[in-house]
Amino acid sequence: MAESGGKSKAKRKYEEEHRTFLSEWEELYFFVERNEKPFCLICETSLSHFKASNLERHFTSVHANIARDFPKGSELRKHKVNTLKRQSEKQTQLFRKFAKHSETVTLASYQVAWNIARAKKPYSEGDFVKTCLKDVIAILAPENDNLKRSVSDLQLSRHTIEQRISDINNSIETQLHTDLEKCLYFSIALDESCDIQDKPQLAIFVRSVSEDCTIKEELLDITLMTVAEKAHLQLSKLTAIATDGAPAMLGAANGLVGLCKADDRFPDFWTFHCIIHQEHLVSKKLNLDHVMKPVLEIVNFIRTHALNHRQFKNLIAELDEDLPSDLLFHCTVRWLSRGNMLSRFFEMLNPVKLFLGEKHKEYPQLHDPQWISDLGFLVDMLHHLNKLNVELQGKLKMLPDLVQSVFTFVSKLKLFQTHLQKRELTHFPSLLKASGGAAEVLQRSTARYATLVENLQQSFEDRFCNLREKRPQITFLINPFTAESDCLKAPLVTNEAASQLEMIELCEDDRLKSVLREGTTEFWKTVPTDRYPNVKQAALKLMSMFAATYVCESVFSTLKQVKSKHRSVLTDTHVKELLRVATTEYKPDLKSHP
Repeated sequence: MAESGGKSKAKRKYEEEHRTFLSEWEELYFFVERNEKPFCLICETSLSHFKASNLERHFTSVHANIARDFPKGSELRKHKVNTLKRQSEKQTQLFRKFAKHSETVTLASYQVAWNIARAKKPYSEGDFVKTCLKDVIAILAPENDNLKRSVSDLQLSRHTIEQRISDINNSIETQLHTDLEKCLYFSIALDESCDIQDKPQLAIFVRSVSEDCTIKEELLDITLMTVAEKAHLQLSKLTAIATDGAPAMLGAANGLVGLCKADDRFPDFWTFHCIIHQEHLVSKKLNLDHVMKPVLEIVNFIRTHALNHRQFKNLIAELDEDLPSDLLFHCTVRWLSRGNMLSRFFEMLNPVKLFLGEKHKEYPQLHDPQWISDLGFLVDMLHHLNKLNVELQGKLKMLPDLVQSVFTFVSKLKLFQTHLQKRELTHFPSLLKASGGAAEVLQRSTARYATLVENLQQSFEDRFCNLREKRPQITFLINPFTAESDCLKAPLVTNEAASQLEMIELCEDDRLKSVLREGTTEFWKTVPTDRYPNVKQAALKLMSMFAATYVCESVFSTLKQVKSKHRSVLTDTHVKELLRVATTEYKPDLKSHP
């Protein structure tokens, strides 16, 4: 019993002793060090601790005959130890070789699965790839048995590829959720479409900005039920929601945006009806039906009948002129379709007339100079609209760039109107070609064309009036030195008074003015947060904002390849995994999976 008032002696832990393996134990007890533990060369048993007493006890109790047959200190004992060490090393190398082979083969199967998903191919393509590899090796390296065995061991069945893609998706999803937790602000873009089974699919993309001004756009999910909780989205970081403009999205009472604004968990945020959608809606105001209807009828007559189509292409080949090989179809849901179809039709107008004459199809419009003039005008205007549309498309587009493109086009419309009133056709080459310099046709038409352009300009002004109101705040991101000191308002800043003082200080900061030439992102990386907290907050919020649903439209194009008539039974989970892997900008570490 311990003395009263005495202190109990604490037990010493093994980890605190820092024991190491001693080389003399090899010959004394037939032990070596392996995986930081003593390993018996005779029975291949590992002990827990580097203690001489434990090794001696094991040797004398289990291998007493060894001590008798191979006396201590004898050359026979040394030879026995070396022999056992060589055998053990060979066995270890063999295991390592098998392990490395298995790891390499597994890594290769992940790489094939990644390529299949990126190419939007079916899971079953893995077996096809394996067959091709076997055939190639049989021709190029028939004597390489190791390579043949490695390819045979590749796991590329349909279910394996499915699991590999799921693993890669989980890795990407983890990276995405980690970045979203670390980001300062984010916005969301949503758009809905139907798959091959007419099942509605809602694409949800998230655009985030980090403290170092790194911007990322990634597919978040294809359903909305629990996406915020699953992705651990901090709703207080939300800056904007961009939608396709449908009532279900923008409805004040039951629409998505209305419900979000009524929810106390959401901060004050901006909403955008996709700028590209709005541009497309405005461009329909220019739809001259008396031009479009005959053109569509003629194109469908030629393209939808196999015999007519074949004969028309043969006619083009016989003409031996520098002409396109075929007419184009018109698809309403494709943004550039109408302009491209009309431009091709105008370019092939003479062959079309010749072909319709051979088929005894009468279209008097094709011989009417006024109608042809209207066609040329429409071709030119749609060309300008298509150019605008292309400028608005693309990933990682900055909000100020989209706004600038829209209002630059409005200014162009003013110029077009002035030129048409003066009968100057510098920007209307198709109209000039169609009129053939006929002064009478131009005199009757240019005033009407100028009115059409004026109406189009007014439609743009009305449609984008909200953007014009916000333009001073938006363009601040591109050049804060020319912005007004009071341009920043809530919700971009939380303290408007403080932001005004910061804007004045920023405008006088000569060191930062030179950095602006390096680009917008580089500039805002350089702006110190501690000195300009409100101004930088506004800049980061603007950087995070979606103003178009282009990324959603792009993923729907991918969806048509992923979920086709040959793969119509894919579940939503499979579709989401394939779409994420096919569209992601992340580079997953495939070596981490094996």
